[in-house]
Amino acid sequence: MSAQGTRQTVTRQWELLKQLPSRGPGITSGELTQRLIDEGFAVSKRTVERDLSDLSCLFPIQCNDKSRPFGWYWLRDASVDLPGVSLAEAMSLTLVEETLKPLLPHSVLQAIQPRFELARAKLNSLGTNQKLLNWSKKVAHVPAMLTQLPPEINEEVLDQVQLALLHERCVHIAYHSMGHPEAKTMTLHPLGLVQRGTVTYLIARVEGYDDVRMFALQRISSAQVQEDAPCHPPQSFDLQAYVEQGAFQFSAGKTLVLRVKIYSADVVRLLTESPLSKDQRITNLGEYSTLSATVNDSWQLRWWLLSLAELVEVLEPTTLRKGIAERLQQAAKRYNAARS
Repeated sequence: MSAQGTRQTVTRQWELLKQLPSRGPGITSGELTQRLIDEGFAVSKRTVERDLSDLSCLFPIQCNDKSRPFGWYWLRDASVDLPGVSLAEAMSLTLVEETLKPLLPHSVLQAIQPRFELARAKLNSLGTNQKLLNWSKKVAHVPAMLTQLPPEINEEVLDQVQLALLHERCVHIAYHSMGHPEAKTMTLHPLGLVQRGTVTYLIARVEGYDDVRMFALQRISSAQVQEDAPCHPPQSFDLQAYVEQGAFQFSAGKTLVLRVKIYSADVVRLLTESPLSKDQRITNLGEYSTLSATVNDSWQLRWWLLSLAELVEVLEPTTLRKGIAERLQQAAKRYNAARS
């Protein structure tokens, strides 16, 4: 057997041991097979039965063969503790737990939940003289935009979407689009999950169409994996390339050369420290500075420009200048009307 094949076997058998209960009547080989399949292992019931037989020669596990269905479990006095986590691992796990939850399949979360609990137990059991114990209290993540609470996602929907994505099967959903109170049913070919801020999006192709679209998970009211319908992604689709091309700036993938006047030294400093693009150029002209940069033509760009209000003035492109001016004029009109 190759080294890779050996690693795959060891990984599968290790997962198998972690699924065994600590007492009888135990869990059947069929149930264990399904759990491994849910976790992404390509395995047959016969392979699981062979694994269990081999493992029983090395570990204190046994099969309850007194009555059907036969179940496997750890012997009463066996120590079933998983290997402990290091302090560094415990800190890392506690920091990333909330971020991982919406992105990992439910079956995977179930499998690693003991690790999260073990990590918390590890930190709680340490004495106060451990300097690393309070590390999680010394680091934080702050979003650059206005803080919002994450939307509620139906757990059954999330589970079905993740299973469809994991096993590369279509999923039939009921989706509530913005501005449309009635749900629309459709069959999707799932391609990936992306978290943008507090919202998790399913990236998918709709059956009968070729383009790639985004679906906010909180707007999916029902989902059902289509076991007999394999997923057919667009040719050469790559999730990372899709993200890098500006899809989550709500862009059509086009770029523009942005030229603006900046009337704030603070904004100039921020953009000098964190440029908009590699070709960004800032020229100080005394009363104001000018900026030139190639950026994605996107809603995100417009939101950013509007948020700076009187601190910047768009020079080019002229269509963008006109659009921003109209939005600001409409806002000023409403504010002035509210005062009268």
